[in-house]
Amino acid sequence: MPAHNNEFPWMSYYGNYNFFERRMREHSKVNSIRKINASLYDIERSDGTTIKAFICECYSFDVAEYIESCQELGELDAIIISSNWCGYTFDVKRHCMSEQVGVYDIGGFMAALNMPNYWEYLTKYEREEFKENGWI
Repeated sequence: MPAHNNEFPWMSYYGNYNFFERRMREHSKVNSIRKINASLYDIERSDGTTIKAFICECYSFDVAEYIESCQELGELDAIIISSNWCGYTFDVKRHCMSEQVGVYDIGGFMAALNMPNYWEYLTKYEREEFKENGWI
C-alpha cells in the first residue's frame, strides 16, 4: 500500500533520496552509487558486486508490492523502505530472502552491505520472530 503517493514508484514525500545517497557514499563497503531513475540505484560494493536497489516509501510493503516493483523495474537485489512511518511485512522478507533479495529499512541495508549474502541480514527483532515461527 503506497504512502502519500498512489503513483508507482511511491516516491519520497520530499521527491528525493538525498539522505540515502549520502549514507551510501559514506559507507566503507560501497565503491560507487549510480542513480538509474528516481528510485532505482546500482550500488557497487568494494568486493566488486553490484546491488540493484529499489528505494521507496510504501506504507506496508508486501509480496504484492514486490511483484509490482519487479514488473515495473525488472529483477531487483534489494528493496529499501526509506521512511520511519513505512515498513514491510515478514511475508515479503521471507519471500524475498528465498529469491536472494533483501528487504530493509535504511539502517538494515547499511548493516547488510557488510555481508557477502546481504539478503540474509535480519535485525534482532526479525531474527526472534523468524525463530519463533520456525522459519530459521
